[in-house]
Amino acid sequence: MLLIAVSAIGPMALNGVLPATSVVMVELSTDYETAQLVLTVFLMATLVSQLVMGPLADQHGRRPIMLLNLSVFVLGSVVCALASSIEWLLIGRFIQGVGVAACVFLPRTIVRDIYSQDKAASMIGYMTTAMMVAPLFGPAVGGWITDTYSWRYMYGGLATLGCLLVVAAFKFQYETLERLRVGAATDQSDAHKPTFLESSAVLLKDPRFLSCALMQTGAVGVYYAFLSGAPYVAIESRGMTASSYGAWFSMVAIGYLSGNLIAGRLSERFGTQKMILLGLIPYALGIVLFWTLRPINHPISLFLPMLILALSNGMSLPSMISLAMSIRPSFAASASGLAGSAQTAFGVVLTLISGFVLPFGDHWMLVLITGSAGLTCIGLWFSIKQGVIRLKG
Repeated sequence: MLLIAVSAIGPMALNGVLPATSVVMVELSTDYETAQLVLTVFLMATLVSQLVMGPLADQHGRRPIMLLNLSVFVLGSVVCALASSIEWLLIGRFIQGVGVAACVFLPRTIVRDIYSQDKAASMIGYMTTAMMVAPLFGPAVGGWITDTYSWRYMYGGLATLGCLLVVAAFKFQYETLERLRVGAATDQSDAHKPTFLESSAVLLKDPRFLSCALMQTGAVGVYYAFLSGAPYVAIESRGMTASSYGAWFSMVAIGYLSGNLIAGRLSERFGTQKMILLGLIPYALGIVLFWTLRPINHPISLFLPMLILALSNGMSLPSMISLAMSIRPSFAASASGLAGSAQTAFGVVLTLISGFVLPFGDHWMLVLITGSAGLTCIGLWFSIKQGVIRLKG
């Protein structure tokens, strides 16, 4: 339950505040391109933090890194809630993003510490299924709070949740890193602790890991492209309210939730490779549906295709994650952090491009989504070529 809660606060901090973008523009006297940086800065901070915190979790254990990151998250949330200018809001979002890195990779790393590859994929699916209950309502609640009270209350709520998680993690999270958990190296001088450069060098030289990371990056990139573009397309271009956008966004969470439930039930039975391939069927359908429904000026043309893409990600991402961490089990946290950083870096690029091109036409969001899907296909091709995924047997 603790890992579910830690996992949930990350997506809540990521997308729960997006319905407030237009209000932030007015209250803090800024333009859309600058207000959009609340997402970009958050992702950049998460990118940097994952690169550093993954190897640190392999060196010093999962528990201390989780406590450190959650405390930083609370600090960032408080800064955001009290921000008097867009500059201070962006500083707070950066601090918040640094802290949220633990929420991104540590829960699934802890699961992989305990279970085998296929069982871990199943457990990650179940964990994410339960975890998605909170983000399911995040944008809807965020939009309602923004329209009814103030966007600052959202950040105050995140700070409160962060404090509760710090206390819970301090009390309940035990160490799962094998070397520390079983006391295999009570004399720490005898235990080799991989440094950031060592673990990164090993993983980045392994084409099997690179193919898995590329596949994940494209799959998550579809979500980031939608996340950065949909508020502008729906609210600024098509006239939806923040509350309405949040309510419709629940369809995306429902799709991901359903996919995770399928992954939880079938991953151990079918294995990671088959689950990845099965998940790509709705993936292709969602991309086609986006372009097919493009002429329709109704929220369903945005959120129905994204629901199907989210279903695909929910089915396949737990297996992609488990597969990437299983390439080099001794570097599981580093692999999770490095792959997560690649995804986040791609998300940063997508948000920057979105802020620049969307004023020239809504169709640019579909172009970015389709480009991300192409990256997934390239990663899949390399994974098959490297023998990580086999089409037969």
